[in-house]
Amino acid sequence: MEIIKQRDYKNFKPSYTWPNPAFPFRLYYDSPKCRIFIIENIQHNWNWMLEWHEHFRKTDFFIVYCGWYHSPAYANEADTIFSILSLDKTQFFFMYNSQLEMDNFAVKGFQGEVINHNAWLDENLVMRPLVIEKVYGAIYVARRSAFKRHLLASKVSSLALVAGINHGNAISDIPKYDYLNDRPLSPEEVCEKINQAHCGLILSEEEGTCFASSEYLLCGIPVVSTLSRGGRDVWYNEYNSIICEPAADKVAAAVEEFMRSPRDPQKIRRMHLEQSEEYRSKFIGLLSEIFNRFGVEDVEPSSYFKKTFFHKLRKSYKPDFKAFFGGNNS
Repeated sequence: MEIIKQRDYKNFKPSYTWPNPAFPFRLYYDSPKCRIFIIENIQHNWNWMLEWHEHFRKTDFFIVYCGWYHSPAYANEADTIFSILSLDKTQFFFMYNSQLEMDNFAVKGFQGEVINHNAWLDENLVMRPLVIEKVYGAIYVARRSAFKRHLLASKVSSLALVAGINHGNAISDIPKYDYLNDRPLSPEEVCEKINQAHCGLILSEEEGTCFASSEYLLCGIPVVSTLSRGGRDVWYNEYNSIICEPAADKVAAAVEEFMRSPRDPQKIRRMHLEQSEEYRSKFIGLLSEIFNRFGVEDVEPSSYFKKTFFHKLRKSYKPDFKAFFGGNNS
């Protein structure tokens, strides 16, 4: 996409903006010395940024996490938005889900690190290994949208499907199954179903980090995944996963491998937790850098992180932007 030099926004339309007034937005830290906001994707925030960007303070800092694969096209689009609105890239930091995303955005001058979103899954809530009988060869926790590619599981024997809200997408076909929920399941019920399977499936080609993928690992079951973009694969290794070609027979063969050679649930979970801690430590380091930059001396970054930790990081509500940006600027 050609970078728009002039501040003419009338002909620009982002690829996606939030369709309702409630969306992920968080004032993470607030003091006279600086404010830290956490937002999801740049283009999603176009509408309110267009209205309020001139009221951003020089001491405002925005942490951007990636809710979908941040492709070169996304990087071009973000760069265009920054050009139109004359935003300062030094006031933004991207938490990329993979090295590929970081590479895509670095060429446009954006700063950030690989700090995978799934590190914000709270391991102390529900998802954990259970001592329970294995009933299914595999489980696929995914809404019935086309990009989830359910039919790649058509050759899996003893398949469990747990479908969530479809978010307005058309309902796609699914393969033959041994279980399909007929109502929304509680997290506890989802955890039980996951633990009843030998492995978990993630079959999309492109999305974000995919919470279900890490929920499988927190429950101690290995993952069968197709090749993908979006960052879920940074959690995979030879022990806890098989990455296969997007073909039904390849998926089925990978499932059979885990049925023949079960993995240690506690080891799988421990691997995920150790990697989560690495990403969380990176985030704490980022907080320390921000606090040092703006002269915040009375807040200890690690303690603040623990005090403000929020499951999945995102908080969705209707922000009062006038309250945030309508006052005096500094």
